[in-house]
Amino acid sequence: MSKDSGEIATYLTEHPEFFIDHPELARCLKIPTDSGQAISLMEYQVRKLREQVAQLERENDHMIETARINSVLFEKTRSLVLALLDAQDLEDLSVVLDEKLSQGFDIPVVRLRLSDQFVVPDSLPLITSITRSELEDRGPLAQAISNRTPWVGRLTKERRHLLFGDSVTDVESCATLGLIRGHTYGLLALGHPDATHFQSNQDTLFLDHIGEALAMILPRLIQPAD
Repeated sequence: MSKDSGEIATYLTEHPEFFIDHPELARCLKIPTDSGQAISLMEYQVRKLREQVAQLERENDHMIETARINSVLFEKTRSLVLALLDAQDLEDLSVVLDEKLSQGFDIPVVRLRLSDQFVVPDSLPLITSITRSELEDRGPLAQAISNRTPWVGRLTKERRHLLFGDSVTDVESCATLGLIRGHTYGLLALGHPDATHFQSNQDTLFLDHIGEALAMILPRLIQPAD
């Protein structure tokens, strides 16, 4: 760009009303496009306005869809929490986890792993015991507990074994919630065969609510092991 054209550009930038005072010049302007063809300033402005409107419509549709998804998640979470509060024992809790969490949220594999400090009946497929040392410092699952935030992402073979055992082989991603409320009770592991279902960058607000509710009701449902 030459000095003269640079000065013109500066002047127009500092005087955006120039073409209002000289509309005959605006009609003569030609604006280059991505195709290399020149169009009038008015055509250019109309095209840009249409692009902006289209972008706003896409953003609005995205906001509406996000609000709809959040509304559905909220109602499912509300129904789950109410059912958790009604549970009278671990058998009731296992049914709630199956019907309201696994089926309600379309999560194929749900496991509640309780510390072996507590009595866990062998008859509950969704609720199993886990060695206390695995959850403590330097234990293989200590990170899932110490972070106090959902441990979300793809699974390695070793982590799948720790969370779900050898009987589960088709889980590729998971969300793991440490259950802590003045005491470490264990963790809740949610597994999915789709490696992209649970991702490390996803919003975990609803998972947080589920973990907090479960940690709150567990003390009245469990008994210390002898």
